[in-house]
Amino acid sequence: MQTPCDIFVGLDVSKDELVIAYLVGAKWKKRKISNTLDSISEWLSNLDVCGKHFVLEATGAYSERLIYTLAAAGVPFSVVNPGQSRAMSKVLQKTNKTDDQDAQTLSLLGQKMELIAYKMPDRTQKKRKEAFSALASLQKQAQQLKNQLHAFEYRVDPNPIAVKALQDVLASTQEAIQALEKELNPEQDEDEANRLIEQIATIKGVGKSTAKIFVTLFGNFHHFTNAKAFARFIGLSPTEFTSGASVRGRSSICKNGSGKARSQLFNCARCAIQHNQNCKELYQRLVQKGKNGKVALTAVMHKLARLIYGVARSNTDYKPDFALLKTKNC
Repeated sequence: MQTPCDIFVGLDVSKDELVIAYLVGAKWKKRKISNTLDSISEWLSNLDVCGKHFVLEATGAYSERLIYTLAAAGVPFSVVNPGQSRAMSKVLQKTNKTDDQDAQTLSLLGQKMELIAYKMPDRTQKKRKEAFSALASLQKQAQQLKNQLHAFEYRVDPNPIAVKALQDVLASTQEAIQALEKELNPEQDEDEANRLIEQIATIKGVGKSTAKIFVTLFGNFHHFTNAKAFARFIGLSPTEFTSGASVRGRSSICKNGSGKARSQLFNCARCAIQHNQNCKELYQRLVQKGKNGKVALTAVMHKLARLIYGVARSNTDYKPDFALLKTKNC
């Protein structure tokens, strides 16, 4: 959890600059610096960091320099979901949306909430995440190229130069995909990663490729306090929007987090309802209650996510009999 601090420094990150804001007494102190490693390091070296906790939004690549520098300096900081800061801005009834206002909101968010201190991933996990991100993009690009080549097959007298260009790009893309897939494989000396992959793959319906993706994205799952938090993080928690007798919004899953992780679980769920007794019984029970197949399949995805978390955190292989006994006792 976050360490006791007197001052929470809000940092709004953009491509070119960082906007900094924090309260000293009843007055805001503000500053702008360039989003470069040298500028951030110089600012931190001239700042009295004692008693300060830094708060920033997760902004992908733009915030990486700041995160790296804060971690290297050994100062406490938290990386929050942008949805949290937007919600905080609504709570404060702010009518303006500026970088200064966003930095102040992040500072106030740190004061009002008990934030979790950010823990840097190790270098190997960072490289593997970057490889996975590139792999997902190239797989999408490869499918687009295949679709274009398929369309050319139905054209009358297609341009051979255009076809050859698409074929060459597809071949190059597929070669890069193979290289990235190898990058996702843990080295033999990475005992924890290899152990987690083997243990997750013991869940019927979850293969090694899915296990590799989850270990790549979430490591040893230590960032999550429980299985419910993990399911919510990847966007599989049910949501409800009702109020009184008049407001009856449609229930759905929240769809936060990685869409790739959910798509993998969707394919796993289709397999699990045939070969995993726990998942098969859950699916059949929901269908018998009148739920449509997609809703029941989503429930199986949620169950698989919780099973993956449980196997990873308990450091044991999947035990179907134990899971069945627990289900019957609930």
